[in-house]
Amino acid sequence: MIKRLMLNYLLPHRMTLLAGLMTLPAMALASPSGVMGPKNVPSPTDQAAPPASFISNGKTVALEAFKGHPVMLWQVATWCGSCRAGLRTFAHEKALIDKSDIRVIVLRDYKNGGYPGIGITKFAEQTAPSLMRDPHFVFGDDTKALYALYNPHHYVDVYDLIGTDNKIQAVSSTPSATFGKIKAFIASEPKS
Repeated sequence: MIKRLMLNYLLPHRMTLLAGLMTLPAMALASPSGVMGPKNVPSPTDQAAPPASFISNGKTVALEAFKGHPVMLWQVATWCGSCRAGLRTFAHEKALIDKSDIRVIVLRDYKNGGYPGIGITKFAEQTAPSLMRDPHFVFGDDTKALYALYNPHHYVDVYDLIGTDNKIQAVSSTPSATFGKIKAFIASEPKS
């Protein structure tokens, strides 16, 4: 009797059930699952920032162009929620940034971390449009070489703080949660 009831219920609904089960693997593959960068990495000791270039507004820009300024090199993916939150944090802290000499270089991960997504300009315009006109912010895309040097583990939402002496002071992640670290870095760096 129970078998017959189950068959009477399952037979008409089996195509719906089967279709639902077949979409599970596709949904699992479609969702980005990048690993966040570590927040509490021991500070590098006396490590010079390796020379590299990125693309901004269709031009190749060398990191060396920012020598003499404190730099935050921040690699993001445009599908990353914590990256959006971090950019909003910078918009909220814009007055502090504008009083400093820091250059915040926001780069979309090489190939956007392996997942589709909008370009870095649209990402910034949607998330924190006031930063697009701020001279302290530079938006661009990783080159394969820069990505390999500064993000060899392919983390999502990871940044390097590079002092005016061109030494890496800290490596961390998630500016919305670690802004105190960025603020301390800004305070420790001399203004030019």
